[in-house]
This record gives sequence, C-alpha cells and structure tokens, in this order.
Amino acid sequence: MEQPRSERNFWPFLAAATVIVIVVAAIRWSFAHPYGIHWDESQYLDEVGIDVQRLLNGNFLKLGGRILIKGWGIPPAYRLLALPFVGLLGFHTTVARLVSLACFGLSSWFIYLATRRIGGQVAGGIAVLTFALSPEVVSASIFFGTDASLYLATSAMLYYLFAFWSDSSEHPSNWIGLGLAVGLGFLSKTSFVLIALPVLGFALVVRHYKYPGVPSLASQIKAAGLASFIAGPWWLLNVRSALAYAHYSRDFVRNSLGQPSFMTWIRWLNTVLQCLLGHGVSILIGLVVIACFRKAVIKKEMILNPLQRAALSACACAGVPIVITQLSGTNHLLRHISPAVIPLAVTIGVLSVQTGWIGSKVSIAVASSLFCVQLLMILTPTLFPNNHPVSLGFVNGGPPWRVMSRFDQWDWRPVREISNDCGLASPKISFLGGGHVFNPPAIQYPWVLHGASTDHAALGRPDVTWLWRYEDGPLNWQKVMDSAGQADFVLTAPRYNGGLQIKGDLDNQHNAEFAGRLSRDPHFREPIRIEMGRFEPVEIELFVKKTAVCQSGQEVSANRQGVK
Repeated sequence: MEQPRSERNFWPFLAAATVIVIVVAAIRWSFAHPYGIHWDESQYLDEVGIDVQRLLNGNFLKLGGRILIKGWGIPPAYRLLALPFVGLLGFHTTVARLVSLACFGLSSWFIYLATRRIGGQVAGGIAVLTFALSPEVVSASIFFGTDASLYLATSAMLYYLFAFWSDSSEHPSNWIGLGLAVGLGFLSKTSFVLIALPVLGFALVVRHYKYPGVPSLASQIKAAGLASFIAGPWWLLNVRSALAYAHYSRDFVRNSLGQPSFMTWIRWLNTVLQCLLGHGVSILIGLVVIACFRKAVIKKEMILNPLQRAALSACACAGVPIVITQLSGTNHLLRHISPAVIPLAVTIGVLSVQTGWIGSKVSIAVASSLFCVQLLMILTPTLFPNNHPVSLGFVNGGPPWRVMSRFDQWDWRPVREISNDCGLASPKISFLGGGHVFNPPAIQYPWVLHGASTDHAALGRPDVTWLWRYEDGPLNWQKVMDSAGQADFVLTAPRYNGGLQIKGDLDNQHNAEFAGRLSRDPHFREPIRIEMGRFEPVEIELFVKKTAVCQSGQEVSANRQGVK
C-alpha cells in the first residue's frame, strides 16, 4: 500500500532532525571533556597526536611505519581518517571526535539509502532512527575511537550490496563503493571479519542460485581486489597481533556478566534491551515483531519480495555471528556488538512497512512518541548536566540517560611541569591504582599534546608502567617496590576508589599502604600532592626520586582541581 506523500516525508525528516540534534548535543558534550574519558579514548588520542606530530614535523617515513607496524593489533582506520583533519585544524579532542561524529552521520545516510532501496522512504527513516537512537551507538560515536569507522564501513557495505542486487546495469560505482567499504571495514576493527565474511559468503550463494540482478563474478572480483589493495598490506604485517588482540579482548573480564550460561545470557539480554537498543526502540521492535508474527504466521501472508528476502538474509549474516561470538566469551561489552544494530535497523525498517504496522495514524503516533522519548532520554544530561559522579548502570554499558553524562576529567599537566622542573624530558613513571582517568595513556597525554600542538620537535614522552592490577593475583610487595625503585616518578592515589563497575576498587585497594611504604623509602622525597577531578577532588601523591635534580628542590608543588 502506497503511503501518502506527507507520511513518506515525515519519517526521513524526523530521522534527519534526530541525527542533527544528537550531533549538536555531542559537540557540546565534547567541549566539556577536553581529555579522554577512558583508557581506550586516551590511547587513541595519544596515537593520533604522535601521528600528527610526525606529519607536521615532516617525518613521513616514521609516520608510515607507525601506521603500518606500530598498531599493537588495532587496525589504523581511526588514525587515517582523523589525521588530515587534526593536521589541518589542530590537535584537539573535539576535532578528533568530530571525525567520529562525521562517520556517525554518514553511517545514518548509508543506512537510509540501503533501506530505502529495498523498502522505501518510510522504512529508511525508521531504520535511521533505530540506529541513531541506540545508546551504545551514540556513546561510541561521541568519543574518538574505532567503532564509528566500523559503522560507516558496515552500512556502506550493505548499501552497495543492495545496489548490486537491485541494479542490473552494474555501474562501476557499485563495485568501487563495495570495495572501499570492505577495505575500510578491515582497517577499522578485527571484528569486521565476523560481519563481512558471512555477508560476502551469502552473496556468493545468492549468485550461485542466479538471483536476478546479482552482479557478475568479474564485478565481485574487482571489489575484492580493491578491498585487498586497501587493507591487505596492514593485515599481512599485523595478522598475528590483530588476532591476539581480538582473543585478549574477547576474554577481557572487567566487562563480564559471568561465564557463558543461561542466566548470564538472560542478564546480557536485559542490558541489550536497555543499553544497546534503548527502552523506546525495544518496545517498537516488539510491536513490529508481533505484527510480523500475526501477518506471516497466523494469516500466512507473504510479507517480503525476493529482493527483500535476500537483503534481510544478508542482514542476518551481518549481525548474528558477532553476537554469537560475544555470547560464547566472557567480555560482554555492548560496544563490541553495536555494529549489529545496523542490520537490525534495516530489518526493522523494512518489516515495519511490509507488515503494514506503520500505516495507521495510531501506530505513527506510537512510533514517533517512542523515538522522541528515547531521544529526550539521551539528551537529558546535556540539558541538565550532572555536577556529581554518576554510575554508568551496568558493567557492559549504560542506559540512554547516561550516554552524555559528564564524566570525571583529570588534568595531568602538573606532572609534566614537575618533570620539566627536574630536567626530565622522558621520565620513567610508575603508578599503582587505576581508573577511567588514571591509566598510562591518560598520564602520557600532556606530553603528546605538547608535541602535537606546541613544539613539533619535542619527541620526549614518559615511559609509564602500571605496577599491578587485580588480574595479576595477590600483590607481591617486593616485586612492586623493586619496580617502583627504577622509576623517576611514582604515582598513587591513597583515597581513590576507581569505580566499582570496572573493578577499580580492586586495583586501588593497596594504594594507601603503597603510599606509606614510599614515604618511608629513603630513595624518594616527600610526596607532592596534586588535586585532580571535576567533581570531588582526588588527591594524587607524586613521589620524586632523590637522584632527580629539580629546580625547586623538594618544594615543587602543584594544586590543580581538574576541569570544571
């Protein structure tokens, strides 16, 4: 049934307005967070900062080597996409995050195009809303990381695949676009293997059965050749480290809901409904599923045409394997399966139209209300910023009203200033404790920022060592003190908890005793106390080795209260 023109235009307009509002709110959120909000973002910012320093200093050979070899198993798409913009506009967290937001916007556009191609404008608008209002998708798109480029690659791959199936003329733009999308995906994240290979394998099966509109083998080979040209060199050099990092990430326990079991999967499903999909979208999906069951099973009506069946089967291939992989492991971080929202969004968009559920005024009012309520949930923290620490909600994700909450921010520049006073361009720093803002890349960031934005020739960066984490087992004090004795600076936070959700309380349980031991150690001076934090100041104790010759001697002090 053909929808009225006003209805066809309403959903794309609502989708576009939603994406724009989220991007604007995210920019406002970013200006309130000038530093990385957790270990991952701090690490990604450090890598791009060093890259841009190499670029502006003319060290192109070292830059290429860093990108090809020094990735530690993390594909470099996020660095390649950000480098031109950060190099041109300057190194700043908001500039880097704008690249992620641009990928979020482009992903929404490709989702709309892909869904419209097989289901029409209304289906495209609903698909974009389902994707753009996912709390985990928004969360991963507002900070600088690897997920936004993965969203772009996945959505573009589905669009160009659908374009192949619905356009028998085989325009070169289709195989070129598919090759670029697949190449970008393999340079974005190792988990793209679980998305692309099943989809492309299904495409070959479809071709075997000679589905009308399926591209020729030559077009598929050209697309595969282009993708291999883009991503092949990095994978040839880094396949071992990439697979090792993927294995480590799959078994990471800090975001675990438990060992694989039925009860663990029930808890996981609860977090999926609240944090990956959101409350409003989960209800909408339930209503569409009920409508689909009623029409296809009870009434036994044909819902989908052959093109739509092939497209939604490809969507299942894109989403199911990555979800099964998470359920069979111990790391239940929802951000890792957030790309599965893309094929799910396409599916919900098409089914909502093909079942006729979205055709009535009541269903339009219900659906638009659910979407708007979820949008307000996401925007609430930017409209009414929290002035105290808030819990994310779960160990593996947060509900919509926590996505844009204000997170704590620690300004580590006083440590660099003390290092300069002591004539140490590249100090050895050890620390005991840990948290979202108390980690090696966050501590290194002031040196990276200085080299990327102020003095491009300044190559000095600290060598930061994490002395102990709870996964290491019982703390060996002799080993910890021996390792601390080799450092120029030693840091700890005696009264810092670190956050129960990431088991920070376990990492920080020995901080006070460690500070006491260092205070009695004849190799270190009296501690310098630095106040950190946006909400409740946290006191960091910095112990300087007596062999360091500092301009201010033992009187070097700093008192910073972080970012307000």
